[in-house]
Amino acid sequence: MDYSQIRKTYTEELTRFFQGGPYPQRASADLRFGLDCQRNRVTKYGLTMQKKFEKDGAENEKSYEHVQYPYTYTLTKNHCDYETDFYKNGAMVGRSDITEETLYTGILNKQTQGQETYTCKNCGHTDLLSKFTSGCPMCGTTYEMPQVYPCISGYYTRPSLISKKLYKGMMKGGFWYFGLLGAILGLLAGLSIAEEQGYGLGGSIAMSLFMIGFFGGGLLLFSFIVMHLMLGPALAAKKVSQVSHEVQDSQATAATKARMEADLKRYDENFSYEYFEEKVLSLFRGIAFSENRSSLTIYDNADPLSYMDNIVDVEYRGTLEYVGSSVVENVLRISVKAYVVCAYYDNASGTVSFKKQVFHLILAKKVKKEDYGFTIHAVNCKKCAGSFDAIHVSTCPYCGSHYSLIEDNWVVNQITCVETAPHY
Repeated sequence: MDYSQIRKTYTEELTRFFQGGPYPQRASADLRFGLDCQRNRVTKYGLTMQKKFEKDGAENEKSYEHVQYPYTYTLTKNHCDYETDFYKNGAMVGRSDITEETLYTGILNKQTQGQETYTCKNCGHTDLLSKFTSGCPMCGTTYEMPQVYPCISGYYTRPSLISKKLYKGMMKGGFWYFGLLGAILGLLAGLSIAEEQGYGLGGSIAMSLFMIGFFGGGLLLFSFIVMHLMLGPALAAKKVSQVSHEVQDSQATAATKARMEADLKRYDENFSYEYFEEKVLSLFRGIAFSENRSSLTIYDNADPLSYMDNIVDVEYRGTLEYVGSSVVENVLRISVKAYVVCAYYDNASGTVSFKKQVFHLILAKKVKKEDYGFTIHAVNCKKCAGSFDAIHVSTCPYCGSHYSLIEDNWVVNQITCVETAPHY
């Protein structure tokens, strides 16, 4: 399936959302929750935030696809010029690096979506799921509905190591410099030869034009070869030295992916590092931006994480380092480190600063096959099958039965910031 239009539309809608517009239509329920929490946090401090994704490169390249019937998880990427700006009372109070990034977008689809049925918990009417999106067609009762597919399950960016703009700019500048130098040298050489040979006006002009073409073309060809073969590696080396941490992170990603999949496929043969990576980021953002963490069912810890109260944005640095895993009483616990850049609002100065940070997370879930279609915001009670939003609720509102999120979804047992460095 071609997801080009879905991804393109989502990126445009996401830009409008961060400028105060409506939610992206294709965003999943869990993604909307994170976006809503972030918007509330930004508004709480009287800020407005603008994220800009300007396309720069191939559209919608598919970088990964994972099929677990009836679901297909597709990770697409697109190169873009990316920046995040914060304003307060019309004045800019913070800006991230304006960099070339690779935007990754997770798209989840379900092959049987069109044939699925749904039963009203109030009157018992059963019909196609698509007919319940605005409530039961018989009694009008509305419920937390299952996800409609295809949907955007998550997104994140990774920094590009080589700046195409800088490369093209230096190439253009080099062409102008060597072209002008060649023209001057050619003109001087042509006039000198014409004078030496005693040419008239016409001959002098012809000789000058010939030498301008010879010197100018030769130097342009020389500059293209030298700059194309030397400038790219030189810029890459410079960029690598500037972002050595990102390079180390990328190397760590490749190693950690292989190790994590080897370990965790013992418990779920279809385990996907990419899907789990997106899940961790979604849970982290939901917890970081929440104003009431004590009631969150996705966070099972008494630590209030008050240092997160001033976080207004979280950007992924492209690495989820696998630390280890264990199984006790059929509960799988995974220990990972997430490398991110967090934007913090300072109440005293009224500005936003950016910090590179590493967070150690421990996640837990009952050992079972991953349900790609599961959403916290439309769980089904194990006793009465009632559907409800479980993000802050652990008791079924219909029959009163206790619901444990760990049975179906990853729950965060611990979050600890283990490293912080200023980000310029």
